[in-house]
Amino acid sequence: MESGKKIWSTVVDYFLILSAIIGVGFASGKEIYVFFFAFDGASIIGLLAFGLLYIYLFLIVGYVKKKLELNSYSEFNSIIFGSLCKLTNVIMIINFTITSAGMLAGADYLFENFFGIGYRIPSIILTIITLFVLFGGIRKVKLIANIIVPLMIAVIVINSIGNINPQNVNMQINVQSGFMAVYYGILFGVNNFVAALPVLFETKLRSKGKLFVIFSICLIIFLNILVFASNHCSTDMPMFEVSANISVWFYYIYFVALICGLFSTLMICSYNTQNILIKDKKSIFVSIIIVLINFILSNLGYAFIVKYLYVVSGIISGIYLIVLVIMISVKLAKYKIKSKKIEKVKNHIENEDNK
Repeated sequence: MESGKKIWSTVVDYFLILSAIIGVGFASGKEIYVFFFAFDGASIIGLLAFGLLYIYLFLIVGYVKKKLELNSYSEFNSIIFGSLCKLTNVIMIINFTITSAGMLAGADYLFENFFGIGYRIPSIILTIITLFVLFGGIRKVKLIANIIVPLMIAVIVINSIGNINPQNVNMQINVQSGFMAVYYGILFGVNNFVAALPVLFETKLRSKGKLFVIFSICLIIFLNILVFASNHCSTDMPMFEVSANISVWFYYIYFVALICGLFSTLMICSYNTQNILIKDKKSIFVSIIIVLINFILSNLGYAFIVKYLYVVSGIISGIYLIVLVIMISVKLAKYKIKSKKIEKVKNHIENEDNK
């Protein structure tokens, strides 16, 4: 019975972390196209760089969490950054707010272009649903993630496999594009890891579970790369575009996957903001303020947010993660020095007792 609970808990945490990483960018294929396939065969090198970066980041955060006995993201942020923790909180909130606004604006963009539905109806509906999810705290977030993420991944994988033509795959690799592919692969990882960081402290996944998360992400990226090599498609929403090759019905099913991707990212980013702002994760007032700010900012429009605010978000994420890795390294070095001193004192006491 206990083993069954552990397995179920692992599955729940697995999809929770995936929901923080795999959003509409994966479902549409746009992010993967821009960050990976632009470099032809070197896309695989960029994918390896991304995977290795994620392995390093996941494992080092897990190691720090265990060694310093941290139970929450707020503890992690406070200990790692010290007096700068309030500044890093502001940086994270800006990042999550921009992303959330982009998801709401993206929903309006999709429905207006494909169904002619305007008046901000989709973003209003998603805002209300997000508010109720925030009221429910982490349990509700996990529940929603474990409903929509498996369905979203299944649709993405089916679409990928159905659109891969091995005869068309002929990708060349050169040194110059290889360097650029590594750079963009790392940049992609940096942008996506920030959203997953607070959620890591809500899970009990061990190293093997985290590695399986990374493997799942890399597999989806790899399948999408093969799809792009097999098909001629635009960079707006390439995976959605090729989904029509399978069937008309699947095209509409994939549209649902896109909405799930939007909501997945919106839900996690809104929850992360709430998690940073308050210890009591069920504050109705704070939840309302969060969703209202997201909604108001989304009025800037999808094109404006993607073109300008996403750039700001990306720069902030990059600087934050560089400083984070440096501060973690410094903390671990101090921890090791302190541990050695404690060990010397213990050995000295033991030697004195033996005498």
